[in-house]
Amino acid sequence: LLPCLLWAPQPSKTPAMRTISPSELAQHHAPGDMWMAVDGDVYDVSKFARLHPGGSQIIEQYAGRDVTTEFYELHRKDVLSKYARLRVGRLEGAKSVGAAEPGAISAVPFAEIPAFQGQHSPYYKESHKRLLQAVRAFVQTELEPIAESADLAGDYPDLELRQKLGSSGMLGIQLGPGPWLQALGLLGIKIPGDVAPEDFDYFHELVAHQEFSRLGRPGFIDSLGAGWSISAPAIFHFARDEVRRTVGAQLLKGDKWSALAISEPFAGSDVAALRATAEKTPDGKFYIVNGLKKWITEGMYADYFVTAVRTGNTGTPKDMSMLLVERGPGLDTK
Repeated sequence: LLPCLLWAPQPSKTPAMRTISPSELAQHHAPGDMWMAVDGDVYDVSKFARLHPGGSQIIEQYAGRDVTTEFYELHRKDVLSKYARLRVGRLEGAKSVGAAEPGAISAVPFAEIPAFQGQHSPYYKESHKRLLQAVRAFVQTELEPIAESADLAGDYPDLELRQKLGSSGMLGIQLGPGPWLQALGLLGIKIPGDVAPEDFDYFHELVAHQEFSRLGRPGFIDSLGAGWSISAPAIFHFARDEVRRTVGAQLLKGDKWSALAISEPFAGSDVAALRATAEKTPDGKFYIVNGLKKWITEGMYADYFVTAVRTGNTGTPKDMSMLLVERGPGLDTK
């Protein structure tokens, strides 16, 4: 069957789809000449069989047949869009299958959280379903068309995309319940699915992350807020009111980006071993920060860094402090 491989088909002109009878389909069942039908579309998988992760044997077993049921037991429908170039026609008598609306919930068994397919759940409510559909529609329309090329090229999300994530509420919901949800309302940003801030729980956050993960490209997914989401909460929880109102608002709107800067070449998980220092100037107004951070997710394009530094020399955890460092002269990222 057709797997979900992470490579893009080359653009090509799609030939006119001709009608293929079941008897003609059945003739293509031998190695080197294999067709199969899914949802009424007939695919020539003769050459593809060599690439199948499960081997060509399963392709050979089902070749020459309508394998719609077998296909959906193992795959999501969006897999088919990756292999549209393999279509050679429509199966005679097949009903026309319209494209699902963005955000639609699948009826394929086990393709969704059971609560969204009619099963009872004490955790998921109608608001979770609305959020799922809103996030899924955003992912399908705004992110899927660019995900693969951006991931392969190693491109950072540009300012326009980051602002789109912010204005649509897709950033705020990555943080779970918290004061940032009320801040979204003050900025005129709605939670996707019109979920009320007071109703938003960790299952809403889980649903949001799950929908982003459907992109299947970890590098691209991480570039959409992995570093932002582990640094922004510190600003809302511990920064001064003025900083929360200014920097916090910039982050929620996507106008600015943040990253968590803790790990160093000699201090990864062992935070107590970090060597970066922050010393006050003689007038006590500023900190002079010196050090090197490494493996900082989204650090290449962050505007602010929630930075762990050593401000004392007692050898105890009290030596550690967190500073919000703004990108500027003297701060380089590579």
